[in-house]
Amino acid sequence: MKQLRGRILLFFLVVFGIFSFIFFYISSNVFVQQGLEQQGEDLESQLVTLQSQLNGTVDSQDDIEEVLPGIEKAAAAISERITLIDLTGNVIYDSHADQNVIENHLDRPEIQAVLNGEMIGTYDRISTSTEDLRYYTATPLLDTSGETIGILRLSKRVEEMTGVTDELLRFLLVFMGISLLLTVLFTYYWTRRIGDPIEEIKQITHKLSHQKYSTRYRSTSYHEIDDLGQTINDLAGNLESQMQEIKQNDKRMKELINHLVIGVMVLNENREIEMVNPIMNETLGENLYGKIGHSYLEVIKSYGLNQLIEAAFEKKRLQNREISLFLQDERIVDANIVPIPGRIQGTTNLIVLLYDITEIRRLETVRTDFVANASHELRTPITALKGFSETLLDGAMEDREVLIEFLEIMLKESSRLDLMVQDILQLSKLEQKQIRMNVESIEAKAVVKEVFQILQQKAELKKMELRIIDPKHVQLEVDHDQLKQIILNLVGNAVSYTPEYGEVVVEMSYLDQEVMIKVRDNGIGIPQSEQSRIFERFYRVDKARSRNAGGTGLGLSIVKYLVENLNGHIELNSEVDKGTIFEVYLPKVFENRTNLKR
Repeated sequence: MKQLRGRILLFFLVVFGIFSFIFFYISSNVFVQQGLEQQGEDLESQLVTLQSQLNGTVDSQDDIEEVLPGIEKAAAAISERITLIDLTGNVIYDSHADQNVIENHLDRPEIQAVLNGEMIGTYDRISTSTEDLRYYTATPLLDTSGETIGILRLSKRVEEMTGVTDELLRFLLVFMGISLLLTVLFTYYWTRRIGDPIEEIKQITHKLSHQKYSTRYRSTSYHEIDDLGQTINDLAGNLESQMQEIKQNDKRMKELINHLVIGVMVLNENREIEMVNPIMNETLGENLYGKIGHSYLEVIKSYGLNQLIEAAFEKKRLQNREISLFLQDERIVDANIVPIPGRIQGTTNLIVLLYDITEIRRLETVRTDFVANASHELRTPITALKGFSETLLDGAMEDREVLIEFLEIMLKESSRLDLMVQDILQLSKLEQKQIRMNVESIEAKAVVKEVFQILQQKAELKKMELRIIDPKHVQLEVDHDQLKQIILNLVGNAVSYTPEYGEVVVEMSYLDQEVMIKVRDNGIGIPQSEQSRIFERFYRVDKARSRNAGGTGLGLSIVKYLVENLNGHIELNSEVDKGTIFEVYLPKVFENRTNLKR
């Protein structure tokens, strides 16, 4: 903008200078010409006046010198140069030079003009006598008879004639100089008042192009420029609000993508990673944030998934397939590759969506196994009941001892069947969160004693010792019946799978904001390979022995769901032939009361 202001100022100076020069040149010529004409007319008037005084004062040319006193008297009264010349060109008198040394004036233009019959001859030239520029006027001098007896000439320095004109020109130059200065000042002020706001608007638009939308126009200038500045302010305000909305939408979109349970990866037209979310990192088992800008082939090692992505690039259509990823653990994902238009026309970007369905497939397997196991477990007592019933109906009922034996077996199998159905129903209710709780503050030791009373007879038959370790008298907020069922299942399993003369210990302690209930035995233990499946329904390490012990295979599954329902967790530590430890962790204060009984 400074360059523009300089160009405008230079333009005005050049234009003003040219017009001033032309005006001065024309004016000076006009003033000089008018001055010369006016002074010339005055000089001619003086010459005519002097001529009128001298004409007819002598009778002939021989008496021409008699007019000299009158000429000398006139020369004393005026400052102009008076010259008297005879008809042959000789100078008879000159008021400013010695006539004896002056050359003949016959060839002078003004003299020739008079000799040729003109009443007044004029001419301007440099005088050879006084060596200055002079204006000459000449007229004939007449005798009493009207004959020309000589030539009377007046002259004046041109500088004297143009003196007033020079003064006018000096005033004109001063006026032009002042006008030029005012023009410069006004142009500078005008260009600055216009240029500075325009420069500010330029800076504002530059900042707006760099997304600095908080900047505003604040200068004051002409109404039109201020309107433009206000329009820029409105634009900046709209851009700022739109950018805030875009940022909010972008933030919401990022939060949405980051909290999706589906892994998201965006690939550009060059097959480079542009964006990923945390679930994608978790699904692929690698931190992909450091791989943004790299090819997806560097991070995705699955041939099936890479093949699906390339098919989407080539066909530009949605691709879907269930793919197994062989990472540290095998994962099954539902892969959807969605093509979207790229930033460059004619290019394609991809959104890679991976939904981890490993748990779903595992649950389907568990559900299938559960149906198979439940059918198998139910078939055993049903088959027994059916077989014994048919045997009794075929005549065995006539033998009282056989009848009693068979009825006892049928009672045992029906009781086991009833227990299994109750456990299945309870497990179903636990899964669906349908069991209401009556949470209260209780002493854990009292619940353990109740369990020991139930199992005391069974333990005594195996000559086992049941012990409680509770040095701090642990108390917690919990549902009494659920806690009792947890401990009953764990202690019952410990008694069942511990040989004679064994020991079962229940130890309670505080751990930060939790209560730890540890059930420890020195029984047969659980192999390491089986421990990951111990909480599955109907899963038994030793199926024959478990069935003989009267278990349904659902006890530990129920324990796990009960512990989780109480906002806790359970851990297992066991070695074969050395014993098993179950550690149950429950909060001291129960916070989630959505299932409380009202």
